[in-house]
Amino acid sequence: MIEVEPTGESGGHCDCCGQQTRAVWGYVNEDQGTVASYFMQWTVGASLETHPANLDLIYGRWGDGASSADRCAVSLLHFENENGPSVMVIDAKNRPIATSSLISKAMTRDEVIGTDVAQHAFAIFDAVITQDKRLT
Repeated sequence: MIEVEPTGESGGHCDCCGQQTRAVWGYVNEDQGTVASYFMQWTVGASLETHPANLDLIYGRWGDGASSADRCAVSLLHFENENGPSVMVIDAKNRPIATSSLISKAMTRDEVIGTDVAQHAFAIFDAVITQDKRLT
């Protein structure tokens, strides 16, 4: 069972259009403890077709004895096209999360696609979208 623990939020403005942006973050917990922290950022009032939302994960082991060597960055893009809303893995190396001292590596799309990490990241996305009430 994946449980989302919202913790913080902030706002700003989009560099390309000047509209308000919003970011929320928190932790993702499973039976064994925390498995990720998340950062969701989007442009308020803009469609996902013109302004996709980003979900960045600091993915891996947390807690006693864990260090940045146990964690990596994984990034997803939430967008909409003619087929409706969708989500895909993107290169975390191109996201601000890549410079976090909490990770040992920012994963590329090719390193994630087709792995257990990808399946888990998509399940985490679903949990964040449905459980973090700040996103509704």
